[in-house]
Amino acid sequence: MNTLKWAENELRLAGYNKDDQNDGPNKWLAENVLELLETMNNQGHSGSSAPFLIRLFERLASHKPLTPLLGNDEEWSKIDNNTWQNIRDSSVFKNEDGKAYIIDGIVFWEWYSAPTIDDGKPYKVYFTSSDSRQFITFPWLKPDTPEYKFSPSEQFPHEDLT
Repeated sequence: MNTLKWAENELRLAGYNKDDQNDGPNKWLAENVLELLETMNNQGHSGSSAPFLIRLFERLASHKPLTPLLGNDEEWSKIDNNTWQNIRDSSVFKNEDGKAYIIDGIVFWEWYSAPTIDDGKPYKVYFTSSDSRQFITFPWLKPDTPEYKFSPSEQFPHEDLT
């Protein structure tokens, strides 16, 4: 079975059918992914070049820079009188004092429970706030994952539920 037929079958098994009678997101996603795979196939990528292509495409399609930010003047767009946003990574800003920061460097989490959800069993909720800001120095490349920090509450003062 060739790659496209294999992928089409895998997509169908996962609920993404390009031949679906309903013209909705699952059909569009199946069509779009198959189109990307067909392009990749037509370009002749093999087992040695495909992983490099996939990694480059994933970073660029996710708007992640390939090289570290340098903080040079041409990397910034003024968004108000006191704030600039980085044009290569939209989560990076700087103040009028020139200090650069990432707005979502820390993601907080806490336990939450509600009697109407999963019989009140606690689950994690994630959030960012002004405390999520982390100052950075250049050259800088955003980590693949943010730092996660537990946020205690009165009901759940500890990270460990036991």
